[in-house]
Amino acid sequence: MKRTVVLAAVAVGLVLGGVAVWVGAQSASKREKVRYDRESRYYRVRVVDYLDEGRRCLHFSKSRGVQSSMFLDDPYKLDLRYSRTMMAALALHAAPKDVLLVGLGGASIPKFITKHWPEIRLDVVEIDPDVVKVCREWFHFKGAPGLRIIVMDGRMYLKRSSKAYDVILLDAYAADRIPFHLTTLEFVRLVRSRLKAGGIVASNLWEPVVNRFYDAERKTFQTAFPQTYLFKAGTSGNILVFATLNASPTSEAAWVARAKVLVGERDLKFDLPGLIADEYEVLTDCKIDEKPLTDDMAPVDTLRHERPKARIGK
Repeated sequence: MKRTVVLAAVAVGLVLGGVAVWVGAQSASKREKVRYDRESRYYRVRVVDYLDEGRRCLHFSKSRGVQSSMFLDDPYKLDLRYSRTMMAALALHAAPKDVLLVGLGGASIPKFITKHWPEIRLDVVEIDPDVVKVCREWFHFKGAPGLRIIVMDGRMYLKRSSKAYDVILLDAYAADRIPFHLTTLEFVRLVRSRLKAGGIVASNLWEPVVNRFYDAERKTFQTAFPQTYLFKAGTSGNILVFATLNASPTSEAAWVARAKVLVGERDLKFDLPGLIADEYEVLTDCKIDEKPLTDDMAPVDTLRHERPKARIGK
């Protein structure tokens, strides 16, 4: 019996969903077919098939930036590089049972998790009910045992629920930025409080241009967690922070070894150990000349347009 549940709540804040860059969708395709184009409560939601590339993409607003991309001939395969990088969190945890994803996007990540980890209890929090509807109608998001869809602002959900998770994935975006209330130290500490012992957080920053917000957000996670790592998802512009409650760091070799065990058990259809080896970087002791973002001082838009302090004048 499917256990898909939809919970409604008054939404506070901005929309949730990941942002990524797919080169094929940025260039003019000879054959494009718009499948869906409507204004939701939060933004314009568009579903476009790029027939020459064999992809269906989710866009927010008129931007050509891709929120999610799906192969038409393989709807459960991960297309965007950052979504593959996020799976490093499931490799690092020994045996994840409870996972939270904040931001549904085009449902690529929850479809992948429910296919390859059917034993996981997965909660997905998405603020926009229209996005849930679009995923069900256009992105093969049919539900699965152990899956819950919660229509609510991500921070509100974490405040109201006391449920603890092994892995929390933060993929929350408006059309081109993280809602400010999901960037602050208070929010990150709230996320930390909902982790079980040995828990892991992975957050998609998506900052294609290094700026003060990027440094401030790295500092925010660095302040909240004892161990932090930085993974740059190829040339996609997506930058992911991984944070753990462990007292000691996890080496690149140990993380890669865990990924090799994982891919030996499941056919993920991409080289996760190689990806980790390429992207692994320790953030824990990195010197960052920026203050953490806080609820009363999080000028996200301003910081995104300023160069890092250490590079000013250089």
